[in-house]
Amino acid sequence: MLKQFLENNAYNFYWGLAAFVIFVIIVIPMAVRKILAAVDAREAKIAADLKEAEDAYARAKKVQADVDAKFAAAESRIAALMAESRKDAETQKAEMLEKGRQDIETLRVRSLRDIEAARHSALISLRQQIADISMTVAEKIVRENLDAGRNAALISQTMDAFAASRESK
Repeated sequence: MLKQFLENNAYNFYWGLAAFVIFVIIVIPMAVRKILAAVDAREAKIAADLKEAEDAYARAKKVQADVDAKFAAAESRIAALMAESRKDAETQKAEMLEKGRQDIETLRVRSLRDIEAARHSALISLRQQIADISMTVAEKIVRENLDAGRNAALISQTMDAFAASRESK
């Protein structure tokens, strides 16, 4: 059957084979050039994309390094600012404590001075009251028991006592 098929269709087979060979001879050089051009273009595009990806990766690495450096610098700056703030806070705290101590000392000195002034004023007032009472009592005693001689002696003693008290101050 194959033999009969080949005998009946040999003419068509040879013409088909000849057409295929001519087609291959004509089309292959044109197709190969276009296919090679397409492959070359694709290869160039892939190479360009790869180069671009490598460049982007290098830029990303550089940006990452820059960001890391800036982050580290920011962290050190933050640490320095925190240390400076703590130092300033401690200094301000010490200044406020010292000012508070000074204010307390000033208030204490003023209070002591006021107390001393009040004590002195009270002593003067007390002395005045004692003197007034003494004068009143002395007048009563003098009126009852005093003659001219005793009056002169009493005045003399009082003057001497007054002069002595003035000298001792």
